Amino acid sequence: MKTIAIFFLNVIQNTLGIIFSGLFKPKTKRHSYKALSDIEKVKYLEKRRQYKGYKKQWLYYRCREEGLMEAYHKLFKTEVEEQDPGTKFSFGKYRGEFVEDIWESDREYINWLSQQEWLAEYLDENDMIHELLHLEEENQN
Repeated sequence: MKTIAIFFLNVIQNTLGIIFSGLFKPKTKRHSYKALSDIEKVKYLEKRRQYKGYKKQWLYYRCREEGLMEAYHKLFKTEVEEQDPGTKFSFGKYRGEFVEDIWESDREYINWLSQQEWLAEYLDENDMIHELLHLEEENQN
């Protein structure tokens, strides 16, 4: 009889221990997306973008939807004042040089470019080189 009483006391003790340990158990910090700071959210989204193979624009639009543009600009420094001050040549002897600098220093080269028919195929209407060549043609006339 004593052994049966000890057995039932152990069963009750274990049952109560399981119940109360679940109630008073210290909760571990879960890394949920909502608990992250804004910068950490943008970093997480960038890792996700790279993993999924999404285009870079995806991150921009996702940050805009979630109100994370300030953190996005801090991380990726996309503010206007930090961008390149102009267009660079992607061909020829002035490759990598700013178009505006060559306009000032070597007008003969710009004049020569304005006479090349092959160049028109590679330039957009909005391209800085196209605008300068158009100005050069006007100056010649």
